[in-house]
Amino acid sequence: MKPHQAHTIIWPPALLAAFLLGGLIWAQSAALPNRSDALAADAPFVLRVYYHDIGDLSALQAYDLWEYNNLQERYVLVSADALIYRELIANGWSVAIDPVATEQLGRSAESLRTFFGDYRTVDELYADLAAWAAASPSLAEVVDYGQSYCLGEGGCTTPGGDSWPGFPLRAIRLTNEAVPGSSTIAGATVTRGTKPVFFLMAGIHAREITTPEIAMRFVRQLLDGYGNDADATWLLDHHEIWVVPTANPDGHWLVELGATDAYGGEPFFQRKNANNDVEGDGVADCPFWPPSSFAQFGIDLNRNHSFGWGPPGSSDGPCDMTYRGPSAASENETAAMETLIAALFADRRGPDLTDPAPDDTSGVFITLHSFGDLVLWPWGHVEDLAPNVSDLRAIGDKFATYNGYLSCQPSVCLYLSNGASDDFAYGELGVAAFTFEVGDEFMPPFGVLDDEQWPDNAPALRYAAKIARAPYVTVHGPDALGVTVAAVGEAQTVTATIDATTNGGRAIAAAHYTIDTPPWIEDVAAWPLSPADGIFDSPTEPVTADVLTSGLAPGRHTLFVRGQDEDGNWGPVSAVFFVVIPNLTEHLYLPTVIDR
Repeated sequence: MKPHQAHTIIWPPALLAAFLLGGLIWAQSAALPNRSDALAADAPFVLRVYYHDIGDLSALQAYDLWEYNNLQERYVLVSADALIYRELIANGWSVAIDPVATEQLGRSAESLRTFFGDYRTVDELYADLAAWAAASPSLAEVVDYGQSYCLGEGGCTTPGGDSWPGFPLRAIRLTNEAVPGSSTIAGATVTRGTKPVFFLMAGIHAREITTPEIAMRFVRQLLDGYGNDADATWLLDHHEIWVVPTANPDGHWLVELGATDAYGGEPFFQRKNANNDVEGDGVADCPFWPPSSFAQFGIDLNRNHSFGWGPPGSSDGPCDMTYRGPSAASENETAAMETLIAALFADRRGPDLTDPAPDDTSGVFITLHSFGDLVLWPWGHVEDLAPNVSDLRAIGDKFATYNGYLSCQPSVCLYLSNGASDDFAYGELGVAAFTFEVGDEFMPPFGVLDDEQWPDNAPALRYAAKIARAPYVTVHGPDALGVTVAAVGEAQTVTATIDATTNGGRAIAAAHYTIDTPPWIEDVAAWPLSPADGIFDSPTEPVTADVLTSGLAPGRHTLFVRGQDEDGNWGPVSAVFFVVIPNLTEHLYLPTVIDR
């Protein structure tokens, strides 16, 4: 590790008092036998830890290294206590208190005292999924794809005596089964269909409690939109959307536990699952209780996946926040998730890190995390460029045009992370896989969800679902925006804007529309749209055409529009409903009277 230049430590008055008290307790407690005992000695705070090179950050895997990296000032955030502060200084790190992050850490209790009325518990998440599936049985199906650690063990009990039975691992599939190509579901066994799949998961790090809510809003948006919004309708007719709102339900339950009156109403910062006995010998792997923001029992499920499992982007310490577990995919939650992903996506990539997935590979995978305002793409466990890096970067950059985040490879803008979900989906199967680091807090006030995080990310998730048929190709094509069909006299006219400004900036070359059948169906009839100015020569082109309604039955129809750029790239489809009015003209034939 390179030496780090010293930085001034700025202490808020209340925190300075807490630290001095903690330091006094530490100085007077030479008999403390281990770090777990010492951690309880003072209130936690958040440090800025400064670095020279991102590669240096692998040395911080034993600490609670947050998903945030200030690339301009070259520091990351680590939650700490007095002992951790001293350890970092002793190891040559330059540190400073971050007052804003520390304030967020301290006010989580106040902002979440209505946890059960705003943020959903696991039981509430699952109850809503069940209710939505019951209300839309032709579109939604709940799938239990495995068991949490505690459910598999017949229940768990915390060191504080709190017991719970564990949870099924639950997903919801959204698709119109009446349209051929859907997957088949038999209990926990899923058999891949032919429809393209967009897979969205959240909550693998339990304390990141806004992410399940974003996932649930995406489910609700699609179900509410079916039959009312043409894009939502064709997505559920012709694609499959799989959503896992909480991939770590035991961990989520532990977060909830801290918000109860028995523990003072402050949610626990549980990140990991609830496995505290990997050897099965009845001896706790990590004796620390209750879980803090920097030390806790359990395995970090996002360091436990089988692809790229191991060091340096994870820890082998059971109390550490990035503890990878005893072996690759050792945890129920991870193994079941890998089985589900492998069932839904075809394996299109070879075994070597340099093997690319073919351009026509289907499927998009997104895992929601917080925080940091980042869109991350593989590789995460090495600094090497992924073989599909140009396409992965293009998709990530496109997502970032919607949510305003930084699109990047973790080794460039964050730090290395081994055994992560997105590296598994891409590495094992070739699926276009991404991590969204949402927002700037783990547990913001609930209103931030609908004021910022959902509006920022909903368009990116919708775009991911749209391009799932062939994401590596479709991302390079232009968008079809503002599609409308309006009656002009007795005719109907379609207008749209074909826009490539955020898809490579190439000139538009063509646009067409189809009626009731999407354009990827073989031999479907397609009609051209003309540029409003008479020539295709710009990255943004308003287009128009008269809709050929002859031969269409009266009633509602769907019109699909897409555009093509000068390099031949077709972009994603946008759709709109329009209505054909029956001809109500009556012809009355009267007898002719002839005067003879």
